[in-house]
Formats: sequence, C-alpha cells, structure tokens
Amino acid sequence: MRRLLPAALVLFSACASDAPPAEADAGRDARCFGTRILSYRDLVAEVVIPAGETCASGSFQVVFTRGADTLETLTETRTGIVGFIGTADVDGDGRGEFIVSTHTDDSTRTGTLYAYSDRGDGIGRFAIADLAADQREGYAGGDRFGFGGADQLVRAYPRGTAGDTAWFAYSHGESRWTSIARPAWVR
Repeated sequence: MRRLLPAALVLFSACASDAPPAEADAGRDARCFGTRILSYRDLVAEVVIPAGETCASGSFQVVFTRGADTLETLTETRTGIVGFIGTADVDGDGRGEFIVSTHTDDSTRTGTLYAYSDRGDGIGRFAIADLAADQREGYAGGDRFGFGGADQLVRAYPRGTAGDTAWFAYSHGESRWTSIARPAWVR
C-alpha cells in the first residue's frame, strides 16, 4: 500500500497539470480523411491522402494488398475532395472493382471517379465513362456517388433550381450513364 500511494500521487498530478492541449495536425485539412481501407474478398485497398496536402487538390494513393503481399501502389492526381469510396462487382465478372470519387463545389467541374479492378494478372485501372454533355445541363457541383443495388453504381447532383436533383445509374455493358428516377431507397 505504501508503494501505491506515491505512484497514485504522481499519476494524479500528471493528469491534473496545466499542460498545453495537444495540437491538431497542422498539415492536415480538417475535411481530409487521411486514410480509408476497404476490401473485396481477400483483396484490400488502402486509400491515402498524403499529409500536408489540401483537400481541394493534390494526390492520393491506393495501395492494394493480399495477405502480407503488396500487389500494386497507384498514385492519382486529383482536383477535388476525396469522398465516396466503395467496392462492388460493377462488371459482373466475379472480381470486385474499387471506386474512389472526388467532388467539388465548383459548378464547372463534375466529380471524378477513379476505378480499379483485380484482373487476375494484376491490378489495373477500370474505365468508367464520363457524363455526356447533355447530362451535365444545369450542373451545380456537389456530386454524390454510391451503390443503388448490390453492384449498381449511382451518381446524383443538384441542378440549378432548388430541390431538383439529377440521378444516373452506370451501365458497364453500354459504357454510359443512364438517367433514372430518384431511387425509392433514398431518404
């Protein structure tokens, strides 16, 4: 008991001291997430924004691993904030595609999708078509991406008038976005 009392006093005084609060990482934009990890079966992808970069532009890396093996590290240059990341079998081949999206509040630039696939012979970029020019009419920035079903990639963005949102589903077989009604699952 005699030995515990001095240790408890030291611990109490250390906790009660007027030490300055820990500083937030000065190199990190509060809107940036730093790192996210997702997986599809045994393939893992880690999405990393390097410290010191702003969220509005810079780069990100996607590091693909299987077990202890690093398969591929891909670096992308981006304009916009990394937002949605997800994985699904978009092309129906049994291997998951990894999707990373960026978005901006700039009405002159649509969000960008970066996609990757395990091709069996390695990790590669997976092409996703851009919106057609007529699909961008009234675009006001603020793209949102997600999955509307198990493997259905969906995007939405507000149009110029209040409350009007454009909804699109991606058709991999046709390599294009198709206009859809607002999905019932959206609240």
